[in-house]
Amino acid sequence: MSDVTPEDHVLMTLAIKRGGKFVDLEHIQEKLCRDAGQKFDEEGTKEILGGLIGKRLVEEKEGEYAITEGGRKYFERRWRQVRGGLNQDYLRVYRAKQYYPHVVDALLEFCRDRWVSVFRLFTGRAWLQRKIGPKYITIKSAKDVERWLNVHGIDFIPYIHRVNSDRPDWLVIDFDAGRRVPLEKTKEVVKAAHGVLAGYGVKPAIKFSGSRGFQIWARFKPHELPRDYRPKELRTERRERNYFSFYADIVRFVESRVAEKLPGLTTAETAGKEARVDKVLFDASIIKPMGDVRAPYSIHFKTGLVSMPLKLREMGKFKLDQADPELVVKRYERRGNEFVLEPVDGGDLFGAVVEWCMQR
Repeated sequence: MSDVTPEDHVLMTLAIKRGGKFVDLEHIQEKLCRDAGQKFDEEGTKEILGGLIGKRLVEEKEGEYAITEGGRKYFERRWRQVRGGLNQDYLRVYRAKQYYPHVVDALLEFCRDRWVSVFRLFTGRAWLQRKIGPKYITIKSAKDVERWLNVHGIDFIPYIHRVNSDRPDWLVIDFDAGRRVPLEKTKEVVKAAHGVLAGYGVKPAIKFSGSRGFQIWARFKPHELPRDYRPKELRTERRERNYFSFYADIVRFVESRVAEKLPGLTTAETAGKEARVDKVLFDASIIKPMGDVRAPYSIHFKTGLVSMPLKLREMGKFKLDQADPELVVKRYERRGNEFVLEPVDGGDLFGAVVEWCMQR
């Protein structure tokens, strides 16, 4: 049991504010009562703040309060000692603000020149924001990322195509593990899919989703839609012949090949979630106009873990706690951006997919 104190809750509330941001007593009192789970009147809250001011951890100006630089340094040490007793949503926001400046250049590679949705996280609630007023969100600079962090935007979800483009930039295979599928089984599926793509000359990049799954991304050199391609017939939808349908059919094709190696463990059918609790879904549904996907190096808003790149050789030993933001920063400082998508000629793969789609 952590020995969290009312002072810790106050510092948590102030530490997630941007530098130099002063807030009023009522705001601090409300958050303190909520996070500590007990009542504090105005005088009691002032007394706590007075003690923090005496320690030079907080400063006061015209009846409003802000954390000092000394307070930030103190809290950066302190939260590790009492982390379990703090507001976990606030702590994820706080940690995101410490994390992103280290990896922002890599994040921006996958956000520029396209629309980006942002998960904003507050106590007990989160929502995906797609627009500011009538305009879709764009993120072009580190300053843009900082502005979103200051309004609790911690999870960045770029669209898979550039603005006004008629095709995806990336082939994305999202592996969604059913709740009964152990992590090690999901890893087997990812490694098998990697092998299928590599066998056709593709150079796949793997990343952890930030939750329970993984993704494989790949890029192709500029290409036309194969002349003989006709979308795979599906029971659940009528499909048009376009690049999005084609890339989605690549996902389904790879699943069919993995199913030959690991029978009974995979599916490409998105409907009926309860019917696939013991399967790994190859989710092709995100490959569509306005489809989006969590960026490499983004923090998952639910878990606080990073959607981090992984090498194929690392998959066997990978544990979820390796995606902790501080560990990812250390890795990034040693290795730099590891999520490199090398464009390849997809001709061999495309031919196999077209032939597979013709089969009824």
